[in-house]
Amino acid sequence: MDLVSSKHIEEFIPGEILYHGAIQVTPFRNKEYIKKFSKNYELGTDSKLAQFLGYVDPNIEIKKQNFGIKTPDLISQGYLFNVGFGLSVHDISFNAIANLSYKNLRYGIPAYEGDILFATSEVLGIEVKKDGATNGSVQVRTTVTNQDNKIVLEYVRQVLVRASKGKTLDAQSNVQDQPERIHLTENMMPLEFKGLPKSLNGAPVKSFEDFEIGKTYDGNFSKSINLVDFSWLQISTLNDASVHHTPKSNFIGYGGAIKSTVEGEVSSHLPYAYFLGMNSGSHDAPTYPSDIVQSIFDSQNKDDEKIIGSFKVENKDAIESREDFGILTIQLCGDKIVTEAGLSAYEKAGFKGISKIQDSRIRVLTMEMVVAVPTRKAFQ
Repeated sequence: MDLVSSKHIEEFIPGEILYHGAIQVTPFRNKEYIKKFSKNYELGTDSKLAQFLGYVDPNIEIKKQNFGIKTPDLISQGYLFNVGFGLSVHDISFNAIANLSYKNLRYGIPAYEGDILFATSEVLGIEVKKDGATNGSVQVRTTVTNQDNKIVLEYVRQVLVRASKGKTLDAQSNVQDQPERIHLTENMMPLEFKGLPKSLNGAPVKSFEDFEIGKTYDGNFSKSINLVDFSWLQISTLNDASVHHTPKSNFIGYGGAIKSTVEGEVSSHLPYAYFLGMNSGSHDAPTYPSDIVQSIFDSQNKDDEKIIGSFKVENKDAIESREDFGILTIQLCGDKIVTEAGLSAYEKAGFKGISKIQDSRIRVLTMEMVVAVPTRKAFQ
């Protein structure tokens, strides 16, 4: 029996509002996320630096009194994305086949440990490609607010969802066009960058001026993700999408963990990055827990499901009213090494994109991100 809120595609109604509940982001969850996925973003890892720059929780006294949280740190923006996504899963994508795309993702005011985050989604439209289809995609705008009803994150995503068993659909398309680039507002901007260290871990830090349009910057490490880390991220964000727990699918890895891994791999180039949003994004091919692939297909290859992160600078924008940072538009990419075991996993799952494998690699993640990066002045 399906749970009431686990919708199939024909049950979504354009214009309806879905209320997803709430979650409190504890310091442990936030810091465990940073440890597992995004170690090198200094605003999340260095609480003294964040406080020096002015990131002080306005609810610090309330949290100290009610929850025993003495100094709430910033919630990692990567984790914030996963929290918003996870809250919406059961009402939107529990019966999903795939998350097709993200559009118009914008961060709002900073979120802090101990915040209670609420999520709602508006159904924007439905798309069914042909008459007689047994699935279609739903387009939703999800908004995440804190306990003070202030927006911390908002984005549009399109999700391919199954129809109820035995149900077929008529072709239709009433999804809404989204802007190619996000609209930036003052409340999305970072606080002033100032007095930043010119080197971290013995290496010089790139400023906004150092980045070159058209140049690709590779991550300084690459890694696979095991089942424990995939599952931890889902559990900690209330994400119960069934596709990630199904043997038939080889336990397809949760895309938010792929995004987090790639962001962590490239973070040494952008240690003071403040993410403003995402113009567009997609998960281009499945990735599996490396230990599951090794177990199922009797492999000991250290490259099984290894993800390689990089980004290409697409544009640079100076801000007339701010001299302490500039804005980079980057194409964030994740490529996966496809080993013999990985190819067997694709074949077993019936993945139709095998032809996209080139030189034993396949693109698994493409996202056009908008990032604030400190200028040279911020290091003086």
